[in-house]
Amino acid sequence: MRRVLALTCLLLLPVMAALAPASARAASTPDPYVAAAVDTWRGGDPVFVSAESGAVSPDDAADLRARIVGWRDDVFVAVLPALALRQSATDDDVDEASALLDQLYAGLGRDDALLVVAFSGAGTYAAGYGDAPGADDLGRIVAEELDAHTLGQVDQVLEGTLDRLGAPAPDDGVSAWWVAAAVLAGAALATAATLGVVRWRRGRPRTRPSGETWAGAAAYRPSFTVYGDQSDTVEHRAALAREDVTRLGEELDAADPPLDDPTVAAHVQAALDAYADASRRVDGLSVGLSTDDELRALGEVTEFARWQLACARAALTGATPPARRVPCFVDAAHGVSVADVSWAPPGGTLRPVPVCRACFDRITGGAA
Repeated sequence: MRRVLALTCLLLLPVMAALAPASARAASTPDPYVAAAVDTWRGGDPVFVSAESGAVSPDDAADLRARIVGWRDDVFVAVLPALALRQSATDDDVDEASALLDQLYAGLGRDDALLVVAFSGAGTYAAGYGDAPGADDLGRIVAEELDAHTLGQVDQVLEGTLDRLGAPAPDDGVSAWWVAAAVLAGAALATAATLGVVRWRRGRPRTRPSGETWAGAAAYRPSFTVYGDQSDTVEHRAALAREDVTRLGEELDAADPPLDDPTVAAHVQAALDAYADASRRVDGLSVGLSTDDELRALGEVTEFARWQLACARAALTGATPPARRVPCFVDAAHGVSVADVSWAPPGGTLRPVPVCRACFDRITGGAA
């Protein structure tokens, strides 16, 4: 059994390759992440994304799935939270990843397989087993993709790996039946979410003396829609984006968490990496020529950095990592939002607004 392992950790460690006999497969009982991934793979879905990871969106996962289904049946992708690397007693990330990949391979029950596993911002590892085409090159391919992207660009690393393995583009008609099934499933989920929101609201929207309107909790669907009652310009939003990146750097400096715990260090490194990416994007904004697409991408990077910092703080206290959500609409300095409320400015359009816990309590309690 041949295994080629590619990885990136805090400082993008060099690629490591190893030859190991079949007896070296992990014999321990698979942890919940392994069991969930294997069940998904064996059920016919080659892409498993843990709900705790937050590193790959459902749309990105669907694109990956559409490229693999109908192309090859020996390529499998998993996106797990960074904590999945911390299940064993060893202090070596490479050993932990190798053992986890071996567990995945053993549970899969195949002779040949290519496995690519991303651990949010903590690292991406790949292993080729048996005589699967591309097994010898997989380690080099993933390592080069990691070198070309930041730790936060997990979806781009995975897409680039499939590109170089020869996978067809998502729109090549490889898996029309699967795409149709995904659309139907998404419609069902959207319907269920809508019904849930209708039940929660318990009445008509309420207008306050200030002219604001609040209609209860809103379904979480981050949007960059520009409403008719918004009078700001792209240049104004670009200026705010520059200020936000500066503020993000100040937040990272002020946090300065201890890095003794590898999990905390991985999250902090991911946040710093995303901040560096955001700084490059800000420097590339053209005065008077910035676009909403550029600002959307920049906002996603700064949001990822703040989420990773929140995960580091949670790891320090032993708390559950927070769900990945956009910053508070009222003030990004409030931190990651915890819920959405339907809100409108005086005379404006009702829209979903993500808010932090304190703002949620103030708004739902009647305060403007």
